[in-house]
Amino acid sequence: MHTIKTSPEFAALSELEINAALDAYDDSVEEENSSCGGGEENDTPPASPVVAEVFRLIHAYTERMNELIEEAKAGRREVSETFLADILAYEPEVPIERIAFDFVADAVLDEEDDD
Repeated sequence: MHTIKTSPEFAALSELEINAALDAYDDSVEEENSSCGGGEENDTPPASPVVAEVFRLIHAYTERMNELIEEAKAGRREVSETFLADILAYEPEVPIERIAFDFVADAVLDEEDDD
């Protein structure tokens, strides 16, 4: 996970700024969906560069987790709760990375709860 970093222009953003951009994006998606008959999927890319960067980081973290799991399976190692806990123990350095990583970690934990 240590190889996944944000672009320099986003490194100094505060959690407040990032969450404000994400909230504005959520509001625009809700408005768009209500005006076109609903639906939960939004295929339009975010206009906000901050939101686009969060999405890029989420995708990168997800891909890296999948790679680690596939490597473990290829090495015939068990993908145990300890293995996943080690992955999820990663602490990103800057707020935008933490927010994106938290989205991925929450999704992983929710998926485990469903199993």
